[in-house]
Amino acid sequence: MKKLYRRNSLIIAWIFFAGYVIFNGILLCGHELWRDEANVWLLARDTTPVTLMKEIRYQGHPCLWYLLVMPFAKLGLPFRVLSCISYGIMMAAAGIFVWKAPFHPLTKAVCLFSPVFSYYYPVIARNYCLIALLLMLLAWLYPERKERPLLYGLLLGLLVQSDVIVLAAAGLISLLWLWEALLSLVRGKDPVLLTAAAKGLWIPLVSLGLLLLQFVGVSDSPEYAPRMLSAGEMLGEIRNFSFQIITRLTGFGEIPAILLILLFAAAGLLLSVKLGTSLPLLVAVGEFLYQAVFSIVVYQLHIWHYIAICFTLLWFMWLGCGSEKAGRAGRMLAELFLVVLSVAMFLRWNSEEESSSLANALCGIYSDGVSAAEYISEHIDKEELIVTDNVSEASTVLAYLGRGYQDSFRYAGTGTSETFARYNEEQSREITYEELLRWVKEAYPDQDSFYLLKCPSGCIRDIPEKAMEEWRICYQTREDTARGENYILYLIPLP
Repeated sequence: MKKLYRRNSLIIAWIFFAGYVIFNGILLCGHELWRDEANVWLLARDTTPVTLMKEIRYQGHPCLWYLLVMPFAKLGLPFRVLSCISYGIMMAAAGIFVWKAPFHPLTKAVCLFSPVFSYYYPVIARNYCLIALLLMLLAWLYPERKERPLLYGLLLGLLVQSDVIVLAAAGLISLLWLWEALLSLVRGKDPVLLTAAAKGLWIPLVSLGLLLLQFVGVSDSPEYAPRMLSAGEMLGEIRNFSFQIITRLTGFGEIPAILLILLFAAAGLLLSVKLGTSLPLLVAVGEFLYQAVFSIVVYQLHIWHYIAICFTLLWFMWLGCGSEKAGRAGRMLAELFLVVLSVAMFLRWNSEEESSSLANALCGIYSDGVSAAEYISEHIDKEELIVTDNVSEASTVLAYLGRGYQDSFRYAGTGTSETFARYNEEQSREITYEELLRWVKEAYPDQDSFYLLKCPSGCIRDIPEKAMEEWRICYQTREDTARGENYILYLIPLP
């Protein structure tokens, strides 16, 4: 009977996993990469590991994702390969979850096909897929941290370098490991756990030092403007943002959000009582509060960031439900919470208010960068001058075009070749139309015209209406896109 049950469970697991691979593969085929994805590709392509470290402080993300992408970008592979990287990483994370997580198969299926695992992390190719894989590995290998301390420490070190939004989770998991080891020593048990912890914990500590070095001078960026609040204001904002996070994830109003919080509290406290420790629960709560504070003080986060909270919750529930001490009631409440959260997120994902909805993923246009790039490659020679008025928004087009057009593009604000967005003061400067014409005439005296790739947010001001009457539209985006990446390509004659 047990053999039959295991065989059936294995078949069900394979069916769920295959369905997950196919489902996200279909979404992947219809996804147009956009500027946040393009900027990573261009930065990895056009920098070295050393120069990358100098640029990191303007990007807001640590080095791990860029270093992982760098070999693929430097080999001259197509931009779309970036999606295959995130897709492959999430397939690995999903495989670990399906075959190793201590949850009911139905719970696993609901989580897999919700926005926790689907679309946002595997299809939209950003560094957040690393968070999912590393937290699933940390949950799976948690019982072996004493036997494999270097591996466990390495995973924590990599989690630090995956993104600043999981810095709290990485730090608290490290402190949990240290506390358990010290507690074991105080209680007169085998000191091996402390020795093992010492062997592994230096890695996330060194990784934290590297993270701080990467963001030295971050205040030079105009994007960095932290808010300074009093203690009372901070507490009020934490409350507001906590509900905003839950609402953004699930679409719930305040009262249903409170009920969801109570369900989590009941599951978390019951598991903590059974386990005899509340520290894993504090890791999940700490990560949630950290992201709320980050949104308030530094930068208002979005659904990609909040899904990282879901993976921290999965890490906690995995530890709780995977223990032999966990009771049946605790497991049931934990899995009920995961199912309710996943279903609510799926419904939110498909609501009309969600720009990255399933309907939009299948039928809408995420960015028009690919079509604009196709027009340029088919109709404009690589020797022609193409001026862009926004580096960040134009980077999608340039990433699709590849290295061949790298020298053709010039940023109007500086007159230099700018492939990736630096988000610094230099790339934020504006220029008048007369200054632009003067620069083109001086730098390209043989030109009688040039192309302007105009983006929704441009740096060129004081454009006379009479001058625009002489511009010829070569290409124009015909409908709105999910990320606002609409383009008009003009041919501008020089007077």
